[in-house]
Amino acid sequence: MSVVRKFRPPNRLAKLIKDRGGLMAKDAIAAAEVGVESLREASLAVLDEALSEIERRFGPGAPDRESESFESLYGLTLQMIDVSTFVADAGVDQAAISLAAITDSCAEAGVWRWNAIDVHLNALRLLRTVGAQLPAADRQAMLEGLYKVSHRKIDEL
Repeated sequence: MSVVRKFRPPNRLAKLIKDRGGLMAKDAIAAAEVGVESLREASLAVLDEALSEIERRFGPGAPDRESESFESLYGLTLQMIDVSTFVADAGVDQAAISLAAITDSCAEAGVWRWNAIDVHLNALRLLRTVGAQLPAADRQAMLEGLYKVSHRKIDEL
């Protein structure tokens, strides 16, 4: 009769779990929140700069907005989306996503829908200024309206 010997290699993960040290989950979360919060001011500045640039180049009073490219508006809108986490309670992120959808449909059709873009710019300005103070139902109704506008097909106009 032969003897079977079992060999278990050391499990590094099990050892790390058993050993004391490292960060507690709550401490790691708190440190991450502090790190993210340190980005707030710079992110809001990028958001405001992008919105100002969009208004300057694509707003109702922009002298050359017809000659602007779809890609330029889309890129500026993506900048807003990237940093809008800090104003998610205002709905700016969702309004910017809706503006990106409008821009995408305009690019697809090769035609600007200025009325839809203007509505989105007005909404973005309002949401950025007082969106967090608006009643949630009003803010949600505004965002749903923007969604309907952005998903309306060119041939339905």
